[in-house]
Amino acid sequence: MNKRNPYAALKGAFDGDVDRLGGVVVAASKTRVGQALISRYSSISDQNATTHVPADVLLDISIEIVRRGGAPETLQVLADLAGFKLVPRESAEAVGDSLIRHLADTSRAQAALSTTIADALADGRIDPIEQLRIDEAAAQEEKELAELRQDLKSAPTIIPIRGSAA
Repeated sequence: MNKRNPYAALKGAFDGDVDRLGGVVVAASKTRVGQALISRYSSISDQNATTHVPADVLLDISIEIVRRGGAPETLQVLADLAGFKLVPRESAEAVGDSLIRHLADTSRAQAALSTTIADALADGRIDPIEQLRIDEAAAQEEKELAELRQDLKSAPTIIPIRGSAA
């Protein structure tokens, strides 16, 4: 991406999206504008330097790319330039689902550790077998927490949660 000229980067990304669809003829057929404007939106010539794709045209192109199973490069570049990472909703929601599963798993492991310690303390002393059980329960909790931390490392920066206002 052209970090020195973000507008040229957007034009280049849009040009890639148009090519991905099959060219200006196909792209124009999916939007309200004609082939000439589609070409101008991706042109970096001096006369077209300030002509940029409108949001509704970008939306039409992006929806068609996604419908065909692709990822709209222009949206990715826009997100990157604004300091965000574009992540498909399904992927982001899967992370949210994963966090809910981790919440249950770590809670269950913590409860098991607490119960194991309470049972061991019930008679006022902890014998070697009870020590081993506490250690095993603590190891299980550590395992669950390590899995949570590993999943968080690969999670997107912003995790949308179903049902929340976005």
